[in-house]
Amino acid sequence: MKKKSTFVLLVSLFILTLSISPQSVGLSTVIEGGSEISWRVGVAPRNITNMYYSEGGNMLAANGSLMTCSISGISEDVEGVYSIGNVSVTANDTEIARDLVLGVWGSTTEWWPGFFIETGNNSIESLNATAYAAAERVSGNYLNGTMNSRFENYTFTMWNRTTEDYHLVTEECIIFDYEQDPPIFGNPQITHLVYSLNSGVLVQANTSYSFGVPYNLVVYLSDIIPAMPYDHPVIPQIIILSGLAGGTILGVGVVIYIWSRRRK
Repeated sequence: MKKKSTFVLLVSLFILTLSISPQSVGLSTVIEGGSEISWRVGVAPRNITNMYYSEGGNMLAANGSLMTCSISGISEDVEGVYSIGNVSVTANDTEIARDLVLGVWGSTTEWWPGFFIETGNNSIESLNATAYAAAERVSGNYLNGTMNSRFENYTFTMWNRTTEDYHLVTEECIIFDYEQDPPIFGNPQITHLVYSLNSGVLVQANTSYSFGVPYNLVVYLSDIIPAMPYDHPVIPQIIILSGLAGGTILGVGVVIYIWSRRRK
């Protein structure tokens, strides 16, 4: 009977210690101050890109490198520290989008969705209308061309911080495809942008043009690190270790006590 009681007690202590072990945290879809987002640079511009609007200076990046954004605040734009290649600058996502040509320089209407979009129905309708207006074929619009948008369940690859490998994610996205009408000189701008309607984050961007010097950039969403876990409460490491140590000491003490009682 005493052996059985000891076994039951030790099992109970084991379950107790497991209940306070760290829990895995899922991918947060809430973008806020303190979040960090990274994109993989699939294709980097071969030449220096001047980050004029963000005042980041001359940028050189390598294929396969990471572009990151550490968000400090969200207002009309998403502000934070943006890092790509040799440049790290405090700016907002509209300024970075202008530097990297992720949008359309319409003559009367500019369209710079940036790296984050608002996902409400009204916001999406406004974003869509602005995209078409920026590419409208009107007199004086150097970047007039063809703009198409669509909603699609889009599958992409994300980094899993728990298993430390890549996995496939499918989310409903809005996709924009823009192609400038053939210019007098150089090659037309062709831009492909994909945004998650779940988080509002840029999932993929391909943009290219040539105005004497070829420019080509491809980035893919790699990871979203939330400001804090949303799936589970935060448990300080010291509390976890104290709980495990306390349970172990208590279990050993009970075993020694029962063993000494049996010897008597």
